[in-house]
Amino acid sequence: MGGVNMFYYRYRPGSELSIKELIYDELYFASAAECNDPYEGKVFAKLEKDETSWERLIRSALKSHPVSAYGDLIKRITAYFMSKAPINIDEVMSIPDSEFTRIADNEIEKLVLTSVLECIRNYVAVYIPPEKYFVSFSKSNDNMLMWSHYANNHRGYCLIFRTIDGKIRQHPEWKRTSVSYVTPKSFSPKMSFVIGDSFTFQDIEYVTPPRYINGFMCFPAALNGDAITEEQIKNFRRESENIYFQKHKVWEYEKEVRIVLSSGIPWLAGERLSLTTHQRLFRYDSTQLAGIVLGAKMPESQRHRIREIISEKVNRWHVDSGRERIVSDFVLFTEQLSQTNREVKVEPLEIYNCTGRIDKTDSGFIKRLKEWENGCAIRFSGSSGERIQIK
Repeated sequence: MGGVNMFYYRYRPGSELSIKELIYDELYFASAAECNDPYEGKVFAKLEKDETSWERLIRSALKSHPVSAYGDLIKRITAYFMSKAPINIDEVMSIPDSEFTRIADNEIEKLVLTSVLECIRNYVAVYIPPEKYFVSFSKSNDNMLMWSHYANNHRGYCLIFRTIDGKIRQHPEWKRTSVSYVTPKSFSPKMSFVIGDSFTFQDIEYVTPPRYINGFMCFPAALNGDAITEEQIKNFRRESENIYFQKHKVWEYEKEVRIVLSSGIPWLAGERLSLTTHQRLFRYDSTQLAGIVLGAKMPESQRHRIREIISEKVNRWHVDSGRERIVSDFVLFTEQLSQTNREVKVEPLEIYNCTGRIDKTDSGFIKRLKEWENGCAIRFSGSSGERIQIK
């Protein structure tokens, strides 16, 4: 499939949950912990062997802790972290109490250092880049491994999404405009952040080894002194945003593209933030679903079921809803496994539109398919419509 506008593909297993997603136009933003890449979302931010920066970090973390008045203990704590440096910023979160308290001179100091370490962990957690959630797509619909791993060994299907201005829009009637939190540690007991009408697709960059960022720059500017320039701050922000758009080269075959949802800004809330599974479930504008590829091993009963769902969905697009919308044809493809050279082929079978279904044997099928590939659509405003080309 080609054409001037871009299609992105989402492999699904064909389970009851994925069928529900198809019926109700759902996208679930997964957490890093729910993914098969063990390094997904890892913050590659290094804290170097810089004594001044370490002491500033520790004093900032312990600003309200009684130990901040004891210079000797602060120096021992700084020396401990200097002995660990360079260290990745998230490793600070997993330092065992038993190891850290070895720097104590007595049992009372051990108790004090346990609470000190907890303060440092909490401080770091608030300032490291926020957790983000994402939905994964691919630029390829004919990858053997993708069909095997993500489409239930060729029994599932692959959804075809058409981008509009490089984005996928929320469903206009089910739009979520914000997410709210109870934030007792913030200056406000309740906070919220705004969610846009659409999500932007962004390519994954495949790199080996990972590119590290300066971990000390995650913290307030005062911690870094006057040596940091505006340009360095700008570069750091860009690099920290890219954490969720970089993966190891072993994943390059996936040709992944994703949309991302942020959990909010932890330092504003005074604590690490996360979204519930319900807050991560969105509904997209179904008119951007442009087609589907049925897996080569999909049972016939499932094929019939999906045809019913698609037919009903396309019919709804053309009903006068009173809202402006862009509607293109919907194309059903099938995956075919070559008998000679171990390749996957994707072949078009049917086109669904306002008048019904066009079979591949019909005389106008190829012309209509080309128009679909080139972004031909109808913009409806109420009951009237005009032909356009999606860019």
